[in-house]
Amino acid sequence: MTTEAPRPAPFAEHGQQQRYTAVAIALHWIIAFSIIGLIAVGWLMEEMDPGPDYFAIVQLHKSFGITILLLSVARIIWRLMNPPPPEPPMPGWQKFAASAVHVLFYVLIIAMPLTGWIMASASSDAPTRYFGLVDIRLPGIPALDPATREGLEEGFEQVHANLAWVIIGLLALHVAGALKHQFVDRDGLLARMAPGLFGRTAGPPDNGQGHVWAFGAAALIFAAIASFSLFSAPPNEAIAATVTEEEQQPASAAPSWTVDYGKSSLKFRASYQGDGFEGTFPDWTAQIQLDTAAAPNPDTPIGGYIRVAIPMGKVSTGEPYFDESVTQGDWFDVSKHPEAVFEVTGGVYKLSDTQYEATGVLKLKGVDHPVRLPFTLTLDGNTATARGEVTLQRLALNVGAGTPAEAKGDAEWVANEVAVVIDVTATRQ
Repeated sequence: MTTEAPRPAPFAEHGQQQRYTAVAIALHWIIAFSIIGLIAVGWLMEEMDPGPDYFAIVQLHKSFGITILLLSVARIIWRLMNPPPPEPPMPGWQKFAASAVHVLFYVLIIAMPLTGWIMASASSDAPTRYFGLVDIRLPGIPALDPATREGLEEGFEQVHANLAWVIIGLLALHVAGALKHQFVDRDGLLARMAPGLFGRTAGPPDNGQGHVWAFGAAALIFAAIASFSLFSAPPNEAIAATVTEEEQQPASAAPSWTVDYGKSSLKFRASYQGDGFEGTFPDWTAQIQLDTAAAPNPDTPIGGYIRVAIPMGKVSTGEPYFDESVTQGDWFDVSKHPEAVFEVTGGVYKLSDTQYEATGVLKLKGVDHPVRLPFTLTLDGNTATARGEVTLQRLALNVGAGTPAEAKGDAEWVANEVAVVIDVTATRQ
């Protein structure tokens, strides 16, 4: 008669088993579930059509990705300052495999969000606005030329997607190993990272040390990059508010007019995917001189000068996707060209008592484009009300050159025609 050899008692029962610190456990599970969730959301994004909903999910995806990167920095520093508790006895090959998987995980929790961040910083579609609060880009990448940025975006997009599959493979190995230790070896290994749920432990070696170093380093990295993005952004408000001495000087002998911005507006109408939408530029400024008393003459300009300065970094359409996208890359590219100016010098024609035409130059993205703006003007004492509308071809202005102007397969498209509408109420000085 034979008897079965007694099964070794779980490692915890020998009084040697200790769990990880509470900080290590919290960071482990937060990062793990976040990465799994972001991979799932990434697959969902691949099935979505471009549009406002897609843009909102992309921004959240990027924001959580950056958060994972910062938490991963804290996790690695915490790990270096707080060695893990002793492992239960196991064969050498298992120790090596477990160590290799852990090292690769540490590499990937940095590499995965970092490659996504590089891809997002190089993209011309939309900025990376951290939970809608601040545009946070990796330093240096947005200043690269468009061709280089496009190459970075495409290359790191592929790397980012491939790393997701590497993480999935490692995760399968990690889970399989943990389950083997829990249900086959029954050595209490899994309880070290999930105490209470998979068994009792003797507690951590201590409460841990290096809280300030771990989380302070992550916060410092975030603050440094956010500050760089903030201070490297074009100061649109300052540009809009600045009036040079040259602009203050009268450009014409015609009477000057002061714009009532509360009653005036600068709007545009366009079409996205066949659906029309309207936007406005809220912070434009204008210098106007105009001789409304001159006799109508379609062949000879009247006395006058018009200069409208438009900070391009602020656009309001009611759709965050449009507002963010249009300021980037091959659209308005506000990082290099923060302001557009429409200037009319000696080119105002009075066609009738109420019909006028301003023939001037629109300077957009550093290039001059001739524009003829017809407008109506009515007078009520010293108050003038003017309304003008002109249709521009965005592709001719090199705006959104990479976006089709008509439907082509599944690609998003924006109509070539953009109507600009100006309503001005001004008082004669």
